[in-house]
Amino acid sequence: MKKSWLLTKKEIAFLLAAALLSAGLSGCQYKSFDDYLRALGMKDPVAVEEVATNESVSEVSIEEAKELVQEVVDISEYNGATADDGVNRISGDGVPMGIDEYPDGAPALADSDYASFYKSYEDAEEEIIEKREAVGLTKTGIEKLKKEQEGLYAYERLTDAGKTLYVEMLAIMRHLASDVSDSTTSDEAIELVFEYVSMDHPELFYVEGYQYTDYRRGDEVSRIAFSGTYTYDEAEVKRRQTQINEVVNRCIAAAPASDDEYLTIKYVYEYIIKNTEYDKDAPDNQNICSVFLGGRSVCNGYAKAAQYLLSKLGVDCTFVTGMVTTKSGQQFRHAWNLVLCNGAHYYLDVTWGDASYQTASGESADPALLPDVNYDYLNVTTEEIERQHELSDIIDVPVCSAMTDNYYVREGEYFTSVEPALVQDLFDRKYAEGAKNVTIKCATDAVYNELFDQLFTQGQVFNYMQGYQATVTYTSFEKTRTIMIWL
Repeated sequence: MKKSWLLTKKEIAFLLAAALLSAGLSGCQYKSFDDYLRALGMKDPVAVEEVATNESVSEVSIEEAKELVQEVVDISEYNGATADDGVNRISGDGVPMGIDEYPDGAPALADSDYASFYKSYEDAEEEIIEKREAVGLTKTGIEKLKKEQEGLYAYERLTDAGKTLYVEMLAIMRHLASDVSDSTTSDEAIELVFEYVSMDHPELFYVEGYQYTDYRRGDEVSRIAFSGTYTYDEAEVKRRQTQINEVVNRCIAAAPASDDEYLTIKYVYEYIIKNTEYDKDAPDNQNICSVFLGGRSVCNGYAKAAQYLLSKLGVDCTFVTGMVTTKSGQQFRHAWNLVLCNGAHYYLDVTWGDASYQTASGESADPALLPDVNYDYLNVTTEEIERQHELSDIIDVPVCSAMTDNYYVREGEYFTSVEPALVQDLFDRKYAEGAKNVTIKCATDAVYNELFDQLFTQGQVFNYMQGYQATVTYTSFEKTRTIMIWL
């Protein structure tokens, strides 16, 4: 049996110190051990001082310091994991049509607390202005970028000044630029808005994090220069984007020609699952390259690829994160999607819809008893997703309560009561389609328990099956109230 060890930051730092001494600092991403301690937040950084030459003059000079303060933040991998069984929290026997998605009123703008830290660069030094203009950050360029972002989920939850910072960071990363001054003096605003840009823009596959430099006058930050952390150079980004375009264009060409957004979402859900294997060791598994170019990924790649395709197909989709809990009680970070389907919001978890995830994670001992595509996570409610997922509070999300475009409702596999005639009709339909199984989704625990008792305890399942059957194989998911009978 493997033993696991929990190390504190200080213990990790101590272990790294020994490694650094033995390796002579060769091959390490940090220039010194002090740099490593700063990255862990264990050593106060040294600031660059920006000293005014005269209080009445707006120009400032940079006083050379021994070291720039740079805080590096990397996007961590979100490791998905199947949750253990729990208690059903969906009430009512009917199919909910949806209610007010913000019952407590419209959420506050996310960056309101940082309003006093925003600034303008209209009268800044020429060198600062030139670096901004080189990435398109002129007054006209900023307004154009802001217009292009309208309607994006995370972008619309920022103040106007926050939206300016958003497009500044977006422009810098699109140009693979570094050390470009932006319009805030708040480290917290940088962190928040970077998260929001990442939520809205899965095409930034070459960005794995960011760093920034605080410039100070005394104890106060006078400006911040922002840089993306890039995995590839410009030539490699263009090469990969060309390859991605070829794959995505073929996918889009085969998409259903319909105004029904449910059909588009279902198509993308199935496409990604059928063309991707869950693999924790896959290269680029935190971005869309892993799905479109490698066909192997983890939840970050699945969710960003779904967002990328749905956005191309005109469906509003954003990237959300949170925590899931395994059967052993361990918690892991996870990523999935929020989609707007025919006017109502739903959750979509493509990773958990892939049988290869269940087998790769060790949560299912027999892959033969799992369908290639599990539809339990296609257009589900907040109450449904929260049985197994805990949403992050990084952004406000609506209460998703509609069931109209839930997969099982749309496909006629959702049962609000136990009616043998409807069960027989579903079996007959699946036989006619040549399906491998019949799946029934129950609206409540009571319906699930009653149907399970009738089908298997009382043996009535044999009444619905065609031809002589001596045995029947089924898979039940008490957590999602789903029963799957293999034909």
